[in-house]
Amino acid sequence: MAFPTVARSIVAACLFANAVVAQESVVPAPSRVPLPRPVANAPLAQVNDNRRPAGSLSGTTLTLSLDIVEAGYQPEGVHDPVVRVLAFAESGKAPQVPGPLLRAPVGTTVRLTLRNRSDSAVMLGGLRRSMPADRDTVHVAAGATREITFRLDKVGNFFYWAVLKGLSNYDERDWLDSQLTGAFVVDAVGAPASSAQERVWLITEWFQPLPNTQTFESVLTFNGKAWPYNERLTFTQGDSVHFRIINAAAVEHPLHLHGFYFRVTRHGGERADTVVAPSKQPLQNMRVIPIGGSLSLSFVPTTPGNWVFHCHFAGHVGEIVSLHDSPDAHVVTSAGGERGVPAHDMPGGHTMRGLVVGMHVTPARGYREPVVANRRTINLLIQKRPNGLVGGQTAYGFLLQAGAAVPARDSVQIPGPVLELKRGEPVRILVRNNLDEQSGVHWHGLEIESFPDGVPDFSGIGDKIMPPIPPGGTFAAEFTPPRSGTFPYHAHLHEMRQIGSGMYGAIIVSDAPRDTTRDHLVVAGGGGLPVFYKQAPNFLLVNGRRTARPIRMTVGDTNRVRIVSIHADEILHFRFGTETQVARWKPLARDGADLPAALRGATSALVAMGPGETADFTYVPTQPGSMALEVWIEGGVRVVVPVNVQARSAAAKR
Repeated sequence: MAFPTVARSIVAACLFANAVVAQESVVPAPSRVPLPRPVANAPLAQVNDNRRPAGSLSGTTLTLSLDIVEAGYQPEGVHDPVVRVLAFAESGKAPQVPGPLLRAPVGTTVRLTLRNRSDSAVMLGGLRRSMPADRDTVHVAAGATREITFRLDKVGNFFYWAVLKGLSNYDERDWLDSQLTGAFVVDAVGAPASSAQERVWLITEWFQPLPNTQTFESVLTFNGKAWPYNERLTFTQGDSVHFRIINAAAVEHPLHLHGFYFRVTRHGGERADTVVAPSKQPLQNMRVIPIGGSLSLSFVPTTPGNWVFHCHFAGHVGEIVSLHDSPDAHVVTSAGGERGVPAHDMPGGHTMRGLVVGMHVTPARGYREPVVANRRTINLLIQKRPNGLVGGQTAYGFLLQAGAAVPARDSVQIPGPVLELKRGEPVRILVRNNLDEQSGVHWHGLEIESFPDGVPDFSGIGDKIMPPIPPGGTFAAEFTPPRSGTFPYHAHLHEMRQIGSGMYGAIIVSDAPRDTTRDHLVVAGGGGLPVFYKQAPNFLLVNGRRTARPIRMTVGDTNRVRIVSIHADEILHFRFGTETQVARWKPLARDGADLPAALRGATSALVAMGPGETADFTYVPTQPGSMALEVWIEGGVRVVVPVNVQARSAAAKR
């Protein structure tokens, strides 16, 4: 649904001069239209937490009977819209979203009876992995029944799906058939039984394109329910937690875990799922899951408190993926007889929606919060500057205050000032919010206590919960960085507007002062809101500029290149080399953690990174000349950072 780049540019040129940025886009949102309502007497789909396999397993045979039925689907709160969908149901039971979980050991024979009780013909796919994808389909007419027998011959995390007649794949679905999807897990023979610390998460989207507009209605969910109405998990400090994540939505997702690192033990696509060797499992807190992809990841929650696991596209955790306040939606009759939509029952008023999972980690026996007497204090300001971005848009950003001199209220720095921290040295970052709206700051990737983590109305433990930072208010983020590395920091409230308009920066934690002649930082992020509502913002700044300042290197020197990708809503692409040839560099770290030796070999300097990902590389130039680090949005803006490589003798003379 992305609006063509050329068209965006033309419209932007016409509108920017007089635009007033009052919403999450330059052009105001169009009027919303009524949503598709369930048919009369349709049952309400139950949310499936993917904890209980469907069917009956006897020996090596799984017998299962599924119906396709009309249903109502309520992906958010009890006062939010109920929309029309087709859904899977075990015969004789209520429909479920996502569909019933298929789970059995490899080698199992599945005997499936499929009844299409809807008035729409469908095509079923995703069951028989040994077949080519274009043959792994079963057509079921309206009112028809099909018997399907197949053998589970590949271990992994998959999903089955159905689409309306005329479509050929799950990624072509819109709203009616969008929830005809279920998780499909094939275990290895002898694999241990699923524990309370293992969860299967299926990502789906209810999506309705609106005709004659540049917008749509959408809701994204983990296991059929959107934040903040979905299940909250509880673990104990020190547990071993395992997530299986399957992406059945027609868009990729950069997934981020707050507070801890995970290791990906398996990953796959639609037809295969591969084990990752332990020597090639880096510590990560970010991972992009592709369309149709799957991940098995494990982590240990080492610090108690509240934590989130979420998509890092701003558009996937905000109002863009919410049906709330849609006209002609679910209404109730009050005691006085008048009809109206009740107040939204969102806890704490937090604006996050969509693809978020909340976790509470209870303290292990004997846990004590760290007590630190002396901390280095950093005064960080949140500010904005009218007409600070392309087209007269307002710039949001950070600024350091050194001493008693107070910077001008309309001064900002994009990206924010580099926060140079020392490993093991306690800090107190006193954040003052000089905006006219609430904010919060997340110290992305740092393994710190929950309270300063930065998610307003959620981070913390017990009754000590981080509040939003009000206009004119302050918040003291106190923590001790435990490892050296490269990290982002950014707004964690109104993410599309605040991050997208410049509220991001880099944190570098080190053991000793850096040699900035050989240690180069590249921060790539946004520089303005979307032109059209619900479209990804197409603006890009590299080190705060559309025409970036050059990087200088010297032949024979070992250079460290730190890349921070922190665009609000886009995956960014990076290429380093000459005009005709991609260079080779050595990966050093990812998400602030050093890579294992098996992943440090020289590789082509071409990488794609999601919002919030960081990567460190080393590069030793062998000859003088002109090179470039190119950064771009697929199908959109490109920024070129010149890299001038000098001969050693010329550098010595300088």
